[in-house]
Amino acid sequence: MNHSTPATNRSAYPAPTPPDSLTYQDFLLQNPMEGSLKIQASRAQKALPTSDVEIFILQQFYDQRVLFFRGKTDADGLIDNIILPAPPRLDSLQSADAGQGALYRVYADHPDFLPESYEIEIFEGITSILPVVMQLPQENEPWQ
Repeated sequence: MNHSTPATNRSAYPAPTPPDSLTYQDFLLQNPMEGSLKIQASRAQKALPTSDVEIFILQQFYDQRVLFFRGKTDADGLIDNIILPAPPRLDSLQSADAGQGALYRVYADHPDFLPESYEIEIFEGITSILPVVMQLPQENEPWQ
């Protein structure tokens, strides 16, 4: 996986990146519940599902970098039911940080397309859906 090429940075939900001082253990203590993620990979302005897109879900913490998931999309461009740590639902609804779930960085990689990068929040008991749009290298070039 080569991410030296600048990847597109799109956020499914606007949210701050976790502080660099947060350890992995602190993250797990703040996110003792589970939420899920569904990936929908496509190309051609979301018209065609894209199979074999390699998905990496990770986060950099103060003490370590953690890979939460690695897998490839199926023939329909889907990966369903990726279970990830999430904060308790009550905390995400009533705390001073209301609406903030656990934040994850998602990378999409395929040999025929440009790498993509996203951020997504996960909430307890909710399936978040992340549309991953793959682009061919020439799709970024202006028309001649």
